[in-house]
Amino acid sequence: MLKHFNKEDLNQLWALVKETLNIRQAISDKENELWVELKRLYEPDVEDQLWTQTQVLMYDPVEWRLYDNCGVHHILSRDQEIFMLVEREYPLRKGFSIVMIFNKLQV
Repeated sequence: MLKHFNKEDLNQLWALVKETLNIRQAISDKENELWVELKRLYEPDVEDQLWTQTQVLMYDPVEWRLYDNCGVHHILSRDQEIFMLVEREYPLRKGFSIVMIFNKLQV
């Protein structure tokens, strides 16, 4: 919901929502949802279970390798290994695109 705002806009929105909801209670579900999301963003609860359980994972030593010869990212943590393929675009051959158009094939 708040992904497309910059920091200044969020600060102004937080001040406006705080001021408005201190005067009156939230009427609609959207107002309440906005209040909860902004409050979590600006005033995080340190005793929240999700926050306390993920703090251990945030500071794991992470090692990131890129293997150029095969185009693979290798991310290594204390208890996890992740392999990701590098995105590549392969151009179509000249004749193949004509065959695709003729047969109404999609990429």
